[in-house]
Amino acid sequence: MSASLFQSELRTGQDVVNTRQRGRHIAQALGFDGQDQVRIATAISEVARLAAAEANGHIEFLLEDLPVPALLVRVRASATHEGLVAGSAPDSLRPGPALAPAQRLMDRVVVRPDGEGWLLLELSHRLPHALPGGLVVQSLRGELERQRRGSAADELQKQNADLLRILEELQARKAEVDRLNRELEETNRGVVALYAELEEKAEALRRASDMKTRFISNVSHELRTPISSVLNLSRLLLDRIDGPLTSEQEKQVLFIRKSGEALQELIDDLLDLAKIESGRSEVAPTHFSVAELFGALRGMLRPLRVHEGVSLVFEEPHGLPALHTDERKLSQILRNLISNALKFTSHGEVRVSVAPGPRDTVVFSVRDSGVGIAPEDQERIFEEFVQVEGPHQQGVKGTGLGLPLSRRLAEQLGGSLTVESEPGRGSTFHAAVSRDYTQRQGAGEQDASSQALEQQLAQAPTVLIIDDDEVARYLLRRLLGDGSLQFREAASGPEGLRQAGELRPAAIVLDMSLPGMDGFEVLEALRRQSATRSIPVIIHTSRSLTEQERGRLLPHVVGILSKSGLTREVASELLQRALSDPGHRSGGGSPQR
Repeated sequence: MSASLFQSELRTGQDVVNTRQRGRHIAQALGFDGQDQVRIATAISEVARLAAAEANGHIEFLLEDLPVPALLVRVRASATHEGLVAGSAPDSLRPGPALAPAQRLMDRVVVRPDGEGWLLLELSHRLPHALPGGLVVQSLRGELERQRRGSAADELQKQNADLLRILEELQARKAEVDRLNRELEETNRGVVALYAELEEKAEALRRASDMKTRFISNVSHELRTPISSVLNLSRLLLDRIDGPLTSEQEKQVLFIRKSGEALQELIDDLLDLAKIESGRSEVAPTHFSVAELFGALRGMLRPLRVHEGVSLVFEEPHGLPALHTDERKLSQILRNLISNALKFTSHGEVRVSVAPGPRDTVVFSVRDSGVGIAPEDQERIFEEFVQVEGPHQQGVKGTGLGLPLSRRLAEQLGGSLTVESEPGRGSTFHAAVSRDYTQRQGAGEQDASSQALEQQLAQAPTVLIIDDDEVARYLLRRLLGDGSLQFREAASGPEGLRQAGELRPAAIVLDMSLPGMDGFEVLEALRRQSATRSIPVIIHTSRSLTEQERGRLLPHVVGILSKSGLTREVASELLQRALSDPGHRSGGGSPQR
């Protein structure tokens, strides 16, 4: 159901002005906000002007409540007006290009014939509130009938006031955007500085780690020879080759030999850690059974029991297949775990067992009934030279390297080393290793992936960045670098042209504000040379380009990036467009982003 508010003929320009005034008055009375009032008045004025241009038009304002409460404007216009309608059949008519502005301003625009040779144009806009009551509608009709015919100058003055208000709003928004851009530039500079600082610190840490590894390796090698001499000489003395020893001399030599063995163990651990950290530790897998491994460990470790009341128990392995891994490294892990358990267990037992683990691994468990480890220390014990202080350390010596070394060795064998412990209840260490080292997860893919990576790097597209700003070049590399691209940089136009001719890059990112030879000259030089003419170019600039400059650029570039609003998504999208069409020279343009 609809209710008519006002109707008028459209014959002259003054009728169009009056129609605009009444349309705005109706919109204001129906509760539309200021912006919607301007939109409705502008759409009505545009359609009324078209209707009054060629014939006697007619306009009517109505209220409708279905499907939703809305203001309906119905305009009668000539069916011969060019651009009003598209389509020829009555059931296929749709608004033509002349009604495009009204379509953008109103919720709905419909065109249909009225059966008498005219076109009916219906424009509707949803009401912000419910339909007004009958008294309000009647009062609005009276106001419209009494309203005097306004002059064109009055309406023009109102339009100018609206335009000034909109211009002020746009200027305020532009100021806010400029402020945000300045903040973003400052943030970008801070991020770049932070990245540089982090990379510098990471490089310093890498150098320190390399120096530590070299120092440990060199010192350990230098110490090994004299320690070996001390042990060999002590053995000669204990074997009485050069004559008998008194009981006191024998005791002294035994002390010397024991201290030398402890120092040799420390040196061996240091060398093993240095090899692993430097990547020179190699795995030599052999086939052996768990029963053979346990037999060797049993005979080797029984003499190490510190307390007589402690029993060392090896559970018999049942149903486990043979292992194919580095027996020496696995034996070293278990020796470290079992010897630690024997040191810190005063009574009870140390039990060694084995069971199948997930993902074709074998898990060796060493459980003791010793002092246990507090939760806050259960990760610290895997750090180098860390020993948990306490009464249990009295009379027990160690280097603090056994557990860190064992964890590194377990990881090298495709597994891990973890601990479960509770103070006063003992500890259980779980060492997991791959049952077959050559078939461990990812082993078969390692060589292939390395070759693929080398091949990928060799075939990776090259992107040439021509920009005199080092920070801008660095930021582009960070935003666009994903491992699949190679980047080359040039800080000037001539250098960029030289590299473009030599490298034939897949794409060029070009700054416009270059010293000496600016971006326009570089682009023209690229287009003149046959070797570089087809390379896609992306403009990366902080300048605000004029329409004339954009017109010169867009036929020859993939798009334009603004430095102030640069984001990873926008830059990556534009670069992918360039790389997907290497012969691209005209992308139809792209708005400055």
